[in-house]
Amino acid sequence: MKFDRGIDKKYRRSIDAAFQTILDKGDDHHRLVLNQIIESRMLVQVKPVGETNASGRTGLTSVIRTNAKMALERLSLRDAMDQIYIVIAEETIDTGGQRGCEGTFVHEGQHAYDFAQTIESLSNADINPIGVFNPNLYELEWAAHKTAGNYLLCINEQEYIDEGLELMILNRAADGTCFVDDDGIRRRLRDSYGLALDGNLGALASEMMGIMV
Repeated sequence: MKFDRGIDKKYRRSIDAAFQTILDKGDDHHRLVLNQIIESRMLVQVKPVGETNASGRTGLTSVIRTNAKMALERLSLRDAMDQIYIVIAEETIDTGGQRGCEGTFVHEGQHAYDFAQTIESLSNADINPIGVFNPNLYELEWAAHKTAGNYLLCINEQEYIDEGLELMILNRAADGTCFVDDDGIRRRLRDSYGLALDGNLGALASEMMGIMV
């Protein structure tokens, strides 16, 4: 992983602390994804929300370069991770603190991992066509919301639980215990993203990245 130039030290400290917390308190999948990020040359940026238009965003650092590499060579998962960036909004850290920073990197980290799997599989499609992984936006957001919900339960602190309940990612059972709410996630994807299994599934990951297939 590499940081973009010019990131304020307070944001770097926040990101470093978030990564360490995810490694310490997340589950095996959270650690798998984060270690892939850390060990790669994926770019991490911090920009004002006016530029990100979201709490965080994931994409390719250079669509032209990635397409060229895929045309000339077979890419491994690590090679694919090197093509990706995650940008987090300054305001996400300023207002959401460590909780906001951790949550954004868990969510966007899943997107980065899924994008990398897509790039890897498409670059090897000629020898493994049945192994192509190219999820649609519904599937991408479903995976990101599920892993975010699992992370909130791993932390199990009130402010994290409250956020999950507010976002409809979590729900509370009759005995007071919380769980990842699949129905709530479906409602959130429908109401906030306009996505539904029986309706709009959104673009494919390759289309979102601008990958030529």
